[in-house]
Amino acid sequence: MEDHASSPELLPTAEIRQVPALHGLLWLQRGFRLFAAQPLRWMQLLSLWLGLALVMPLMLTVALENVRKAILIALNPLNLDESVASLLGILPMLPPLAMVLLFPLVFAGLMVGCATVAHGGRLQPRHLFAALRVEPSRLVTVGGINAVGQILMSQAIAWLIHDRVGDLDFNIPSGPHAAQAMAEQLDRLQAVTPLVLPVLVLQTLLMAALWFTPPLLVFHNITPLAAVRLSISGCARNMGALSVYSLALVLMLSLVGALALSASAGIVFAVIALLVLGAAMTTMIASLYVSYCDIFQPHG
Repeated sequence: MEDHASSPELLPTAEIRQVPALHGLLWLQRGFRLFAAQPLRWMQLLSLWLGLALVMPLMLTVALENVRKAILIALNPLNLDESVASLLGILPMLPPLAMVLLFPLVFAGLMVGCATVAHGGRLQPRHLFAALRVEPSRLVTVGGINAVGQILMSQAIAWLIHDRVGDLDFNIPSGPHAAQAMAEQLDRLQAVTPLVLPVLVLQTLLMAALWFTPPLLVFHNITPLAAVRLSISGCARNMGALSVYSLALVLMLSLVGALALSASAGIVFAVIALLVLGAAMTTMIASLYVSYCDIFQPHG
């Protein structure tokens, strides 16, 4: 069978299609089929991904924090100004930033893995890094767009909240004035309510801009900006299917969460909960690939 990890064929264009709303359910169904085709291999790949995404950044952050402290102790006799300490404070922030930049690259590798399974091939751990063969700078650029977008949006939200209600103090004093202080805080929080809708719109636009960009970039010979435009257009033309998909996904995750709560009943339930969680996460990943194939020109 063809191995899409070794030589992914880049398509020059991507044709956007509008699909029925109920296809949102089919995406999850077919995504689960991709998982069920090779469940053990998917669990192995998922464990590797989570290990790289969670454990390594934490270890690097702790190591860089220790390096920062050691440098500050070594430079302390020199009586340098506080700007040096501020500059060194960036060190522990580098691993999380690197993960944000590299996330589209790794996720694109997962899309290559999905394509391999869909074409009858065997899923391999190396699929996690398959996108390194296809101009990884384009995917890192998308990671940068995501990072900048999240920073700008969070700063805009913070500015809007501060402009509307000022600084919020959640330390409610005790005593006879506690009720009045709480009422004042609630009044100030109500002033933030009109901001919920624009914040949701901004977050939705950012998600739409990045939703299909990893598969588009790893399967098509297009620029990052072109992939972002296609992703937004694909989401806009298929709002019905994406809405059904989102509702079904929330329901699925709610059921998984309910099962996870029962994990305290014993080790057997804990193991079952972990397996179901792994299956749900893999189904989500595979369903995104299926939705890409359904909305855009399929690869291969």
